[in-house]
Parts: sequence; C-alpha cells; structure tokens
Amino acid sequence: MSFRIALASMVALLAAAPAWAGDVRITVAGVRSDDGSLMIGLYDTDAGFQTAIRRSTDAGLLNDPLRVAGIALRADAGSQTIVLAGLKPGRYAAIVFHDANDDGKLGSTPWGVPLEGYGFSNDAHGFLHAPSFEAAAFPVPESGTTTTIISLIYPVPTSQPDLSAVQLGK
Repeated sequence: MSFRIALASMVALLAAAPAWAGDVRITVAGVRSDDGSLMIGLYDTDAGFQTAIRRSTDAGLLNDPLRVAGIALRADAGSQTIVLAGLKPGRYAAIVFHDANDDGKLGSTPWGVPLEGYGFSNDAHGFLHAPSFEAAAFPVPESGTTTTIISLIYPVPTSQPDLSAVQLGK
C-alpha cells in the first residue's frame, strides 16, 4: 500500500511541475541553392555562442556540447522554416550556415573569412567579426511561439578571369 501512495505522490509532483512550453520558429531566408545542408545551432549562453562561432570552421555546429539544439536540413533554395518546441524560458541566439559542400563545417579562407552563406538570429551583424550573443539573442517566454528570421549572407564570389583563350605575345 505504501508503494502505491509513494507512486501517486511522485505522479502528483511531476504533474505539478511547470512544463517547458516555449517554442522558437526559425526561418532561414535567402538560401541560394539546393546544394548541401543548412546547419543550425541554438545557444542559451554567451560562452556557448562564441565557442560555436570559433569552432564552426573546424567542427561545424552539430558536434557541439554547448548548444541547446542542433539541426541539419537539406538545403532548399529560397526560405526554410523549422520549429523547436518545448524550450525552457530564457534568452537564446541562433547561428546558421549553408554547408553547400556538405563537409559539416563552414568553409573559410585561411584568415577566417566565410566562403559559404551564414547568418545569426535577429539578422545580427558584427563589424569585421561575428555579432555578440546580446545582439543575436531573443526571449523565449513560458508559452507561445517566438519567431526569428535569419537572412543568409553570402560572400562575394572571388573568381579569377578565364585567360585560357588569351594568346600572349602575338
């Protein structure tokens, strides 16, 4: 009999505990092609956000123990939307990049300049560096849906002119 009372008490306590009910709708706009994947990471701390930015060119966002959620979607030109449901109330920031070559990381130059499309929640921008967590952060309440739109930024193509048809010295 005491086991039933203990079990009933545990069920009552669990039922009384507040449920996480905040949802985040992330729309990634401006995807240039169907090539590769969209890599999305959601963070609830400045440290996690900054570490993800530093590691994105080495390890990508999926193998990241500091993220709250990580999603990979096949890229589809135009806009794509995902919903992350049941999040704890708080402040979050999202990072997205278009891994067009499917190598799991953000392609970059030796100087760290991105070669693939990328973006941050609130369409946050930094000057000569990634934006701060505070610039990209948005609130998630105890209930309801928060929407953030991330417009991807693609680097200007750096193509060399084709000189194969030029005849030098003639």
